[in-house]
Amino acid sequence: MKRSVAVQRPARLSVERAQLLIENDAGRHTVPLEDLGILVLDHDAIAVSGPLLGELGEQRVAVVVCNAKHLPSAMLLPYEGHSLMAQTLRGQIEASKPAKKQIWRQIVVAKIQSQSRFLQDKLGHDSGLGSLSNQVLSGDRSNREAVAAGVYWDALFGGDFVRLRRAEMAESGPGLDPTFRTANALLNYGYAVLRAAVARAIVLAGLHPALGVHHRHRENTFSLADDLMEPLRVLVDRQVCDILEGEPDLPQDLTPSLKRGVLTVLAAEVTWEGGRWPLDAALEAYAVQVRKCLLSETKALEVPGA
Repeated sequence: MKRSVAVQRPARLSVERAQLLIENDAGRHTVPLEDLGILVLDHDAIAVSGPLLGELGEQRVAVVVCNAKHLPSAMLLPYEGHSLMAQTLRGQIEASKPAKKQIWRQIVVAKIQSQSRFLQDKLGHDSGLGSLSNQVLSGDRSNREAVAAGVYWDALFGGDFVRLRRAEMAESGPGLDPTFRTANALLNYGYAVLRAAVARAIVLAGLHPALGVHHRHRENTFSLADDLMEPLRVLVDRQVCDILEGEPDLPQDLTPSLKRGVLTVLAAEVTWEGGRWPLDAALEAYAVQVRKCLLSETKALEVPGA
């Protein structure tokens, strides 16, 4: 299992003997680069050496950079992740619309099924999501994903809850319920970190993260990551619910300790090929499955079970 490391205080980062060296007022700390999967830089007084950036790319480490508000704002991914990357990219660009629609249908089915299982575990019922997963058409043209999302969030947080992305939270003003604000902030942070993990797996499979099968926007360079992560969002949802239930008087701003709690989602195990796999390994296998579907090597897509 690859490690995820978050640096949340002033530090100098460099490379020493094939290890990430973190130097700060607490001393010197090292992490073998070959063990590292994701590095989160979450302070405006972190200095990173050029040789370290090069080694992080060579070791296929995804780097997440946070802004002054401590929210993920940039990602550094390996430039070359697969020996046949050029050939795979051509196949990805030329993939047929029916193939993309079938991939998206299978992703949506898996997402709704994951939501159904989580609600069943948490509430003792799934609010009818199981039957909704059987209604998904090619390309989800009847938009069962959106219908399921409404049912899901109402069941988890009540009918007054509004799911807000980061930009929407900035526009929501002070009237938003403090608990809902904290919940949305935790969810957004967790999804951003999960997105980085999925994007890393996509690159390692030789695919380009900007070329989605469903999500598409000229300014979104991670459309495929947004597609593939959908069934795995439940991992973050479960972690956030545990945090909210364990600490009823949470601050509205994300503290380092809250973010560390969310970050542990990357150490989760998921169901894959009938067994339990570390998330990073399952993501890599999942991305390879998507590549095979896009290149018409197979039609059936196996999705990790959250």
